[in-house]
Amino acid sequence: MSKNSSKQGKKRHPLGLVRRLSRTLHPGHAQGYPEEGLDQAATSHASTEETTRLCIDYGPDGIEQKVIDDLETFFNTPRPKFSKVRWIRVVGTPDSAFMNALGSRYHFHPLALEDLIQIPQRPKVDEYAQDSAHSYLSIIASAPWRHDGILTSQQVSIFVGPSLVVSFQEHEDGLTDRIQDRLNMPNSRVRNSGSDFLMYCLLDNIVDRLFPILVELGDELENLDEQVMDDPDAEQMRAIHQHKREMMMLRREVWPMREMLHTLRSSDHQVITSTTQPYLRDVYDHCIHIVDMMETYRDAISSILDIHMNMMSNRMNEVMKVLTIIATIFIPLSFLSGVFGMNFTNSLPGQEDPWSFTIFSITCGVLGLGMLSLFWWRKWL
Repeated sequence: MSKNSSKQGKKRHPLGLVRRLSRTLHPGHAQGYPEEGLDQAATSHASTEETTRLCIDYGPDGIEQKVIDDLETFFNTPRPKFSKVRWIRVVGTPDSAFMNALGSRYHFHPLALEDLIQIPQRPKVDEYAQDSAHSYLSIIASAPWRHDGILTSQQVSIFVGPSLVVSFQEHEDGLTDRIQDRLNMPNSRVRNSGSDFLMYCLLDNIVDRLFPILVELGDELENLDEQVMDDPDAEQMRAIHQHKREMMMLRREVWPMREMLHTLRSSDHQVITSTTQPYLRDVYDHCIHIVDMMETYRDAISSILDIHMNMMSNRMNEVMKVLTIIATIFIPLSFLSGVFGMNFTNSLPGQEDPWSFTIFSITCGVLGLGMLSLFWWRKWL
């Protein structure tokens, strides 16, 4: 079997670097927005997970949640009188009919829909203002999550209008559970605020979920550092590279989030009220904190890798030192045995003496012990 075929037979790591970096580009990026509709683009990123479409209407006086089954019935049904904000939440890959209907109903720009369909996209925020009635923000965010030691990420897309929030995420992982629990509390701030505050809550959840990931990585790095100092081995080298790949992935996901939040907190878009601006600055500060932690852990991984390499090199040097000492001791012994082992008759002294072997053995032993004593005195042992 060839070397290439043996490599192909090996199990690929779930966080293989090439595989993770290749996810940054979608095949449709080079094609632009599909002119004949969303059918082809939506099918290209089809997911095996069932799509869930929920509508949550809420306000200070009430909340109502329903599943969107029939689009025509849903759009023709008037919003409840208490509804101050409508939140349409989609989990999974939406079908083309739903996307076309949603874009037509709320005047979403085709480029914004393209970013939603062609996953993944770089985190960013775009402002669209056709008129005062159809002014909205299009936000692309990245939501990393770590489960069972495997780091994954999904794209979260958010459309924010004056009284509307439409969110899309690839799969259900409890990202919005805390927000929905707070919506059921009549006196909660999100229940009594506008759509921009719901947008803040979504972004805050995405950013805050990074802290447990970094805390878990920090604990693992601390344990790994102790193991490397005590007894370095090849298994630890694999763990170091595993954490290095995870940190590269986090950096790729979080750095654009930092830029997006900076743009969002500095925006003067009419959707974002002055009441929500301080909360957006707080999310941005959290993101800065996370970036600082990532840089610290990145340096820690490099330090652990250097320590591991130095420890393995020192161990190899110790082995080579012992072997060199053994070889050095046997150099004169080999010389003596070679000289007295030559086949010369009556030419070497002591050949006929019955005690010659005993004398030779004692001489070799004394010489070896003398060299060991010299090495010990020079602190080479």
